[in-house]
Amino acid sequence: MGGTDPVPADWPTLLHLSSFVMVTDALPNSDNDQLRKELDASQSQMKENQTHAQELTNELEKTKKEAYAQLTTEREASQRRFETITDETTKKLSESEKRIANLTEQLKSVSAERDTTQSKFSENQSQLEAMQNELAKAKEATQQANAKATELETAANAATDAEAERSKLQAALDQATVEIERLKGELEKQKSTPPEQGESVSPAPGERRL
Repeated sequence: MGGTDPVPADWPTLLHLSSFVMVTDALPNSDNDQLRKELDASQSQMKENQTHAQELTNELEKTKKEAYAQLTTEREASQRRFETITDETTKKLSESEKRIANLTEQLKSVSAERDTTQSKFSENQSQLEAMQNELAKAKEATQQANAKATELETAANAATDAEAERSKLQAALDQATVEIERLKGELEKQKSTPPEQGESVSPAPGERRL
């Protein structure tokens, strides 16, 4: 890395790997090249996993915030609409019931006004039916709001799945770090105890014989 490059977020790990690369300079070229390739591959995979994990984390937080904010807004708006419609309808129903009661009493005491009172009664009945229709609309609006809330809860569950994927990537990252440490130990071992002339070094499990 050049002296003018910005310091990456994982500079302790990269510094550690740089020291490891310096150790490989004293090894035979064939062993050195192979180990460098494995080191570069492990380092590249680790960076990709870190980047993917960070992207998933950011997307998860964004999705959670948007889902919870939208869910809260929809529920509050739906509750306010329902309460407003319910209060107005209840008030109108109460007033209508009082008026109907008064008209009923007038019908009992004043037979001459029966026709007029009957007309008013029918009018009030129509108002009552209109109010019942308003209540039905309010119920439908509440059901729609509940359906929207269900969709938002589904989005929140998807965000939870993204969190699980991030955990898997973190586990893969940890495994890559362990592999890098193993390679470093193998290189240091080969440097401290070089093989005698004509003697070959057995590769570690999973490695190719050079």
